[in-house]
Amino acid sequence: MRRETTGAGACFRARVDPLGLRPLFVRRIKTSGDGSIVSCRIGELVRADDTIDPLGLATLLTLGFPLADRTLWCEIRRVEAGEQVDASTGGRVGLLHAIQPQQRPPTDDELHEVFMEALRTSIGSNAPIVLLSGGRDSRLIYLGLRALGIRPRTMLTSGRFGASADARVAARLASAFGDPIEEVPLAPFSMETELWRHRAQSFESLEHGWFLSTALRARALGGMVTDGIGLGVLPTGSLMKAEAIALWRSGKLDELANWTVKHSAGVGDEFLDALREARIPLASSDEVRGAIVDALRCLAHLPNPLGAFSLFHWTRRGISASAFGLLDADRTIAPLTEPTLAVALLAEDVECAAASDWRERLLRRMDPTGIPFADQLPIAQQQRRRRSPYGALAWRRFTQSAPPQFFPVIAAASQSSPAQRSFPRAALGLLAASGLWNSAQSKQ
Repeated sequence: MRRETTGAGACFRARVDPLGLRPLFVRRIKTSGDGSIVSCRIGELVRADDTIDPLGLATLLTLGFPLADRTLWCEIRRVEAGEQVDASTGGRVGLLHAIQPQQRPPTDDELHEVFMEALRTSIGSNAPIVLLSGGRDSRLIYLGLRALGIRPRTMLTSGRFGASADARVAARLASAFGDPIEEVPLAPFSMETELWRHRAQSFESLEHGWFLSTALRARALGGMVTDGIGLGVLPTGSLMKAEAIALWRSGKLDELANWTVKHSAGVGDEFLDALREARIPLASSDEVRGAIVDALRCLAHLPNPLGAFSLFHWTRRGISASAFGLLDADRTIAPLTEPTLAVALLAEDVECAAASDWRERLLRRMDPTGIPFADQLPIAQQQRRRRSPYGALAWRRFTQSAPPQFFPVIAAASQSSPAQRSFPRAALGLLAASGLWNSAQSKQ
């Protein structure tokens, strides 16, 4: 973050990246009678006397991430992409770097050139730790580094080579090029670590508990680390499905909002109903759907608004919380957030993006191995994590420490299917880390 002096006085440029993925928050300390901000502080994310924002909490729990500039608290907002903030008032001075797509989509030759330049710009002369999974984003970064003549200092992958599809694919790829790779087993649940995770993620996400062990190992090793966060969601985001595209094309935004909630990675209606019974301030489902419609309308000018929804909301909030929180923002290199690459890829319309994944087009040029991606392996080889008995005991102790009015909420979380249970569990950790459990305890 860099301080600038403009005609409006001393200001902070809130972003070094115009996609707004690196988090920055503004605290409203005092307001005048008409509601305008007269003073603020940058940072200081949460205090004991902060007021929960019912819509911020409801969207986070429903979708797995908040929308736009909302947070869990009325007093705090997240600074938007490219926004410049007046340091004395917290008010917006202007949008300095709002992304505008180029006039036409890039050819594959142009895309390859832009990607390599984005990678070169973001990496510099570093020999970083590379986080390598069995997917496309991290493979693209790894092979791009190899093409630049940069070998990783080491590589980390999540899970054990013998049990995790991601780890097996990553190990095969590293072996093909003779680079070192370390498996990072998934650690059992720990209450202390879970509470730290949500604070480090700025209470923005129910995502990526599986990433925690890898992030902690990268922090322990020190130095710069690459992460695949960014523009990879444009062709594959949660709304890039035929049914959602048809609803968008026909202008049925209310139905599209319903579809989005139904297919979201949130906690479910039973969990939300139990929270309301516990008298936690929570906006209605209609208000959440209205916020989704508003977010979609703000992207209508883009050729691919549905992919952009994932980029500017899910990635910007739910995923960036992992990359820039758990890994540490100052150490994280994110090549797929470079502005030149964003300008090029945002020019692809929704049909073109859905029909052809830009990452796979580049990888066909760069990857000679023929190693499949983890999601292309047979289902039998895509094994799920087995819970540790130590983690199960720690989880039981954690839930038993909750105030009694949260017991129905915990019961609702346990009723989820095993495949969907991670999000309600993460929500419980977030509620505890945010202080809501403590405040409920004090009201007994």
